[in-house]
Amino acid sequence: MTVAWGNLSARRAVPGDFDDVLEILRLARADSPLGPHLCSPDGDRVAEQLAAWFELADTHLVVAESDDRIMGITFCQIVDTSVFADLRFLQIEAVFVHPEFRRRGVGRMLMTEVAHLAVEVEAERIVTIVLTGARSEQRFLAGLGFGPAGSRRIVDTTALLRRLEVPVSHRERRVRGFDDLIARRRRSRELTAAQH
Repeated sequence: MTVAWGNLSARRAVPGDFDDVLEILRLARADSPLGPHLCSPDGDRVAEQLAAWFELADTHLVVAESDDRIMGITFCQIVDTSVFADLRFLQIEAVFVHPEFRRRGVGRMLMTEVAHLAVEVEAERIVTIVLTGARSEQRFLAGLGFGPAGSRRIVDTTALLRRLEVPVSHRERRVRGFDDLIARRRRSRELTAAQH
């Protein structure tokens, strides 16, 4: 499935995307405080690893692009039920958005495609690990409904889809939350008054 907003779209990668994906991986390595632990500096080695990973069963590479330029990537893996998991879930291995295109909806676009993938493969939850520990990464995931579960972050697939339906600014969310609080208090007072 391909999702699109304006000239921005996200889709499953094809082998022809590898050169652009490798460039994004090089940027991710340079941007990460983990440095060498993120991926090898050897481009040929990373290309081999990417091709091997792409061929594995139950792995998916999602790319976000605009004007035929890849701006972000997400590596996902389907984890089936096992001794350690009674539900099938989608594990996000890595998410990275090109630094020039951050805060423009690229991450949300990637996560929308990931959520649709989770529905397609009947994964009830989406799980990830905050790879770098960066506050921006944690805020992004929290804003999409990911909550802590040990060292991971987890969200129900349906909850993520609801959050991604309509982009809402932070201010609008706060106002709506305040209005909801006032409405709940009024209902509570009405019920209390009716009982007396």
